[in-house]
Amino acid sequence: MHPFVDAAEALVGRKPKARGVGPDNTVWWLADGEGEGDEVLHFADGWDTWERFTLPRGAPDFDSVQPLPGGEVLLVNARCRYLSDKEHERNAHVYSPEGALLRELTLGDGIADVQTTSDGQVWISYFDEGVFGNRGWGDDATRPPIGEDGLVRFDAWGQRQESGVRMALPGEQLIVDCYALNVASEQETWFYSYTDFPLVRMRPGQPSTVWHSPVRGAHAITVSDTHVLFGGGYDDACQLQLFTLYDRGHQRLGPVARIELTDEAGRAWRPSWLKGRGPWLHGAEGTRHFRVPMEELLAHAAVT
Repeated sequence: MHPFVDAAEALVGRKPKARGVGPDNTVWWLADGEGEGDEVLHFADGWDTWERFTLPRGAPDFDSVQPLPGGEVLLVNARCRYLSDKEHERNAHVYSPEGALLRELTLGDGIADVQTTSDGQVWISYFDEGVFGNRGWGDDATRPPIGEDGLVRFDAWGQRQESGVRMALPGEQLIVDCYALNVASEQETWFYSYTDFPLVRMRPGQPSTVWHSPVRGAHAITVSDTHVLFGGGYDDACQLQLFTLYDRGHQRLGPVARIELTDEAGRAWRPSWLKGRGPWLHGAEGTRHFRVPMEELLAHAAVT
């Protein structure tokens, strides 16, 4: 397979500080400014060059980048301190397409992933410190962590929205650490979480669908109506495991294949970063960004 884009020329030796995939399947990177303002890079189908803008000098460090409606860009730092009952760190900034700071938000500590929708929903998953508390959050009952549910939906102004997460898991199960998130559309969100590693599909106004997963420690999920691909795992951070989704009657996952992808030179693909967005698997290897649709993954499985 060939890379969707190689950011080597755009980075000019700089290091990427954050990567993201928008709801329209376009690629977003945040590049180290090396003492100057960090730079937001955006690449889409059919483009020859990256769209870019520079952040003001002195802007905070960020770990996630996502687009919002109207050309706005959301940048989020994974860590956030509780300062007082009336003041918390603003660990998310929203910028204009020209790089002007528009607003600052508090989205909680211990953020694992951020994915937005085309209508401005902001879904945020949290790892264990964001669920149970750290950095002043959760010290007592008056300081509940923002991420105590493990997965939270906000609007584009940082206001918490109803998500259905608390009712998504059966019985007494909780999201202790959200290992993988896939916001497939405005109407469909998937997650996969520690400790039992269920695969959960949520749709507004419908009961959630839950599959027991045999995969432990994956950090990306790619989904379609009929299949799921788990990226990574405790045994191999780059492994790709494909399953059929059975959701009539008893929900179960049927193993299909372990997929091995190769780049254009025939080398085994060993991505350092993986992300699922709907039926697309995204991954970065060095400065090269790859994306693979589910139909291509199924084709690979057929010949494995």
